[in-house]
Amino acid sequence: MTDIRYGIFLRPDPATCWTVTQVTLALNKQFGLVSAGAFPPHATLIGNLCTRATEAELISALDPVFENVGPFPVYNSGISRTGSDTYEYGINLDASGTRPNEPLGRVAAAVAKAVAPLSVPVDDYLVTPVADYSFAAHLGLAAHDLLVDDRLTDEVGEFLAGLPLQAPASFVARWYSLFEFRADWSGRWWQNMSWRHLHSWDVT
Repeated sequence: MTDIRYGIFLRPDPATCWTVTQVTLALNKQFGLVSAGAFPPHATLIGNLCTRATEAELISALDPVFENVGPFPVYNSGISRTGSDTYEYGINLDASGTRPNEPLGRVAAAVAKAVAPLSVPVDDYLVTPVADYSFAAHLGLAAHDLLVDDRLTDEVGEFLAGLPLQAPASFVARWYSLFEFRADWSGRWWQNMSWRHLHSWDVT
């Protein structure tokens, strides 16, 4: 079954997006990893949103959220290996690197509050349901491929450490986007997923 899901994302600055794209492309060419590169570069505010709402209704629900958001800095703490053996750029902390980025957390909470009443529960493969999602901002680099087959996890980590790429240490959060995704969510959906950009909000 092909079904529609929605994602509300923070779009990083162009230089960070370029770096994420180069990293995920290198991982694809070297190891065949596709999951992180199947998405546009992003930090998930809410993902895998199944809803009966129309695109226009989703945009209308989110307009008031972003009307009350201003630009603020986001800090990239570099590549980290998560407990589930995936890799990401961590962007959840403030400038000190010790506490969550409070403005970013507030945006995510406001988005979740706006779309939660529109969410339809589903049980998709290797996806956290909207109602259970706990926000921790990151930019995915190697994800579901390694969750289902961790043979390459250590080798991928060594490869990442050797890439001659460095993302900006910080960027200003000002662009947010709504995307539509289509896939067979009962299996390895990242191998056949397609997506479409629906709307962006510039909060400057």
